[in-house]
Amino acid sequence: MVFLLISCNEDAKRVPENAIARVGEDYLTKEQILREMPVGLSSEDSAVFTEQFIQKWIKEEVIVQKAEEVLPEENKNVTERLEAYKKSLLMYAYEQAYLVDRLDTTVSEIEIATYYENHKEDFLLKGFIIKGYYGIFKDSLDVEPVKEWYLLKHTPEDYVKLLGFSELNAVDYHLDTLNWMYFDEIMDKIPLENNIHKSSFIKHKRKIYFEEGGFVYFLNVLDYKLEDELSPIEFEKDKIKAIIINKRTKKIRTELAENLYNDALKSKNVEVLIKEPVHKQKTKE
Repeated sequence: MVFLLISCNEDAKRVPENAIARVGEDYLTKEQILREMPVGLSSEDSAVFTEQFIQKWIKEEVIVQKAEEVLPEENKNVTERLEAYKKSLLMYAYEQAYLVDRLDTTVSEIEIATYYENHKEDFLLKGFIIKGYYGIFKDSLDVEPVKEWYLLKHTPEDYVKLLGFSELNAVDYHLDTLNWMYFDEIMDKIPLENNIHKSSFIKHKRKIYFEEGGFVYFLNVLDYKLEDELSPIEFEKDKIKAIIINKRTKKIRTELAENLYNDALKSKNVEVLIKEPVHKQKTKE
């Protein structure tokens, strides 16, 4: 009886206060649920959240405990990986906080133009790009006036009419004639023949109108650049801006690391305790 009482008391001590669920010797407590529970839930929503959290925790614990049971020791030793991951998260969080007031994200047109001129070899096109417009309409619609607006005239009045008509009636349309876009993006919208010779079409045909599968398609290519040509600077502006900001970010991070390292040396908070190379002994087969 004494043994049983001691055993029961020890078991009681092992069960955490406010324990909610158990898998093996691991317990889920009320405090763990409260830390994750959103503020302001109603009684009904709190009950649903609690039930879902318990089920999720049990399923995860069952997998973890099975993994610990069957995996070899080298696979179970995740302490070093977790520590490395923790260090990466802390470094990233600190660097992001440090960058907030120090990183200038404004990039001038002169900076963009200068980078473009100095790195033209990096801006050769990987595909065909065009300026132009397209429209897709149901074939039940009277599109006779659209033919003229899309394929023949280019007056501001025609553009206004075309924009209004397309907004009301088009299944899909693109009327931005100022910005470049990849021709393949248009081919995803318009079912041109699979064996179409892109460069020949862009250079010589450029305007099409046809009906297929219950729809009417219009396409008008106003300007183009072929694959392997130098990409226009306006097509690369966002990319160049991102490159310049990324270079600034790397520079600030490098300076931060160097400053912290030098400060640690000055304060004698850093010390190399061994000068000899470290060697790893070969394991015997």
